[in-house]
Amino acid sequence: MRGHWLIITVLSALLSSPLPAGADDNSDRRAQLKALKARISSLQNELNSKREQRGSAQKALREVETQLGKLQRKLRDTNAAINNQQQQLRSLEQRKLSLRDQQRKQQRLIEQQILAAYQLGQEKKLKMLLNQESPDKLSRALVYYDYFNKARDQEIKSYLGTISELDAISPAIEKKTAELSANRDKLNEQKSVLAAKQREREHTLAALDKQIGSRGENLKAMQAEQDDLLKLLNAIEEEVANISLPESYSPFNTRRGKMSWPATGKHLNRFGSKRGDSSLTWNGIEISANRGSEVKAIHHGRVVFADWLRGAGLLIILDHGDGYMSLYGHNESLLFETGDWVKAGDAIATVGNSGGRSTASLYFEIRKNGQPTNPSRWCRG
Repeated sequence: MRGHWLIITVLSALLSSPLPAGADDNSDRRAQLKALKARISSLQNELNSKREQRGSAQKALREVETQLGKLQRKLRDTNAAINNQQQQLRSLEQRKLSLRDQQRKQQRLIEQQILAAYQLGQEKKLKMLLNQESPDKLSRALVYYDYFNKARDQEIKSYLGTISELDAISPAIEKKTAELSANRDKLNEQKSVLAAKQREREHTLAALDKQIGSRGENLKAMQAEQDDLLKLLNAIEEEVANISLPESYSPFNTRRGKMSWPATGKHLNRFGSKRGDSSLTWNGIEISANRGSEVKAIHHGRVVFADWLRGAGLLIILDHGDGYMSLYGHNESLLFETGDWVKAGDAIATVGNSGGRSTASLYFEIRKNGQPTNPSRWCRG
């Protein structure tokens, strides 16, 4: 303790001494986007009205799965915030340990310098000046003496800087710890709400199965789902035809056979094959993937639909220009909204079982001018 107070006393004494180009294009794009959103909203309301006429169970399924999707996105965001805060906290704790070590080393060094200064004595400099026999020796001695004093002053300033940073870092650690705790509480609350919604979904699915009942009703439902999707795609195609793309945009057709699949997993069907024993055929590929895993955009483009659609569940559609679109259905959550631009490889959704599915999978389509095309010709692996 005595050494510490000596340092502080000496420190106190020592430191007490002396509008861009292209704005019109952006305005046009905003107007186009506004028109697109209005058209999609109008179409969605129309589809919702028809869906209500087809049965209350479908309406209930849409509501509960939409709420589940929003909850899952909140969970994902909260988890990301927690991970980020944990990394920051670890970094702060590591910095604190480093500063403590640095403080101990600086303290020892300063103690040595203070001891040396004490042993040198206040009169030593005067004696040194009087006893020098040559001007060269005197000059060198003065330089050494000044260097010693400057080095000591610098060490003292560094030491005080370390103490100051330590004083600041402790409240920062406390703040991050409190934020982390609050987010964990929020996460647990969200999980409780999610569990309740999932139980509600199970009851809704049971009611929906009872409503569909026979094989004939199931075929009618499948046909109606395809009709809804086709109508949606036709409406989107009309609206996006005039939306301009960035100059740096890489044409979709130049990536034929080079794109990655949007999710990793087993393919459960072949494009163009019959769906069960019905006359309907598969317009895309269903990929078995882990629930909650990321769904990635196969190419850069613009989100032209991000909502719930009967049969497809939480669906996101990307427009890639030149009449090309990619569709991603049965998602657990949607990570982008209508109008957003995405890059190839961006996580745009998470795999789920929305749309009344019992198991998690991703339904994936590629269309050219509204017509389905085999995804295996475009994606490798």
